Amino acid sequence: MNTKSEIIKRSVTLFNKKGFFNVSIKDITEAMGISPGNFTYHFKRKEYLLSAIQEEILGNDIEIKPGNTYVTLFHFEEMFKKFYIIQKRYRFFFLEISYLMAEYPGVMRGYTMATSKRLEDARNLVNHFITSGRLIPESSRIDYTVVIQTLWMTSTFWSARISIMDQKNNPVNENSPMQNLWGILLPYLTEKGYEEYVEITKYTTTKTQY
Repeated sequence: MNTKSEIIKRSVTLFNKKGFFNVSIKDITEAMGISPGNFTYHFKRKEYLLSAIQEEILGNDIEIKPGNTYVTLFHFEEMFKKFYIIQKRYRFFFLEISYLMAEYPGVMRGYTMATSKRLEDARNLVNHFITSGRLIPESSRIDYTVVIQTLWMTSTFWSARISIMDQKNNPVNENSPMQNLWGILLPYLTEKGYEEYVEITKYTTTKTQY
């Protein structure tokens, strides 16, 4: 057994169930049946474990603007579907990201830098969709920086949104995250973009369960 990998795997399970701040090193070692010394041999402190988990998340990063590839709106859908798989696997991280940033700014600096790079890449992707005739050109009435920020916030904080809203009496929760993201982008699609969207949703399921 690879003890270090198993600690990460078991910890993520516990964090997803109880929250990062509600799980102690003792909880992890007891769940695994190992000694505290065995844990600290691999991770001196809990934030080192968080850093390793963050590396896994960033290691699963999704290419936003692939090179040497014919990129269509299908990529928009597939990109976010892959992101939600990661978000589901590390649910606690996205639920508690604001608290983790405040408590462990040094550890989370890597994620902050990666997010800045993602937003830059997203701008390049939007530019591609504009020049390829899929998105309406930017104007005084259309600010794609705002659109990108809205897509980012909706996707990153989807877990928190679902957790705090009334599941039974809020029909919006019945929508998948992809339906919400398409809803943000749809008003900016050209006729060509909309036709492509119709084809995409005809052959793929946008009801990503989360």
